[in-house]
Amino acid sequence: MAPPDPNIPYATVAIIMRTKQRPLLLRRALGDVTRQSYQAWQLVILNDGGDAAGVDQLVAEHADGLAGRVTVLHNEESVGKEAGSNQAIQASSSAYIGIHDDDDSWHPDFLARTVAHLEGEPDAGVAVRTEIVWEEVAGESIVELGRETFGPDIHEFTLFELIRHNRVVPISLLYRRSVHREIGYYREDLAEVGDWEFNLRLAAGHRLGFLADQPLAFWHQRRDQDGPLGNSVISGADLHRKFDLLVRNEALQAHVQGEGLGGLLYLTKYLDRRHGEVLDLLREQNDRIRVMEEAISDASLVSLLRRRYRRVKGRFVDGRP
Repeated sequence: MAPPDPNIPYATVAIIMRTKQRPLLLRRALGDVTRQSYQAWQLVILNDGGDAAGVDQLVAEHADGLAGRVTVLHNEESVGKEAGSNQAIQASSSAYIGIHDDDDSWHPDFLARTVAHLEGEPDAGVAVRTEIVWEEVAGESIVELGRETFGPDIHEFTLFELIRHNRVVPISLLYRRSVHREIGYYREDLAEVGDWEFNLRLAAGHRLGFLADQPLAFWHQRRDQDGPLGNSVISGADLHRKFDLLVRNEALQAHVQGEGLGGLLYLTKYLDRRHGEVLDLLREQNDRIRVMEEAISDASLVSLLRRRYRRVKGRFVDGRP
């Protein structure tokens, strides 16, 4: 581990902001940080291979709000998201760490609420209710298209939920710096899902908090944009699937090394049989529904013909044409 940069002042929270060639989004993110009601923070911007002059210019535009609490690290060549996070974290010093990507945002009270929680509870980290913000970039404007709650059924930050899906994205979490001494840093060999893999290690051995009452973090996504403006979870969906499978396979191999294949072989065969039984049941139900629909259709046709026959018969009886 590299020692903290002595030129970066100590603060309660180190905000790590990764950016690359997204000046419009970075400008919004810098304004978001300066609007936090809790002000005992330092900001470390990791410019991972993007235009250095452009980033420095945006920082200068926010000089009043940043007020000597920002350090910018420029990488001439990109080292990747997780290596960039590690680089910025190791250059900083603080009790708590939050990853604030350049395209996401916080409620103004995010830091105030999460810091208060960690100072009052022994939890290793705390996540918050998060809202997905759907948007698009049109020229020099960001247009909001809609919002939805991310994981509305989640009310706790648990390993059980994380094993299924990553329910805690970087913008949603504040955690203690001390956990890095116990579980290590972000895995730099993972091009994607590095935050999820870190969360799995964090949740495997620590108690974690969750603030569920209102959205305090906002995960911005742009469905139809790729390149620098794209979201990796959308534009890089294939890579996400690849590295998700890699992490799961590694964990499965580690489990087998200690426990053997017996239980897993039994469980997979049992689930396969149950899956087949469910499919058979669904086919049987579909067949019954089809027969019922055909019977209803036939009955409706007969009823229609009977009504028409009665009308024609009535006309003849009454002498009408």
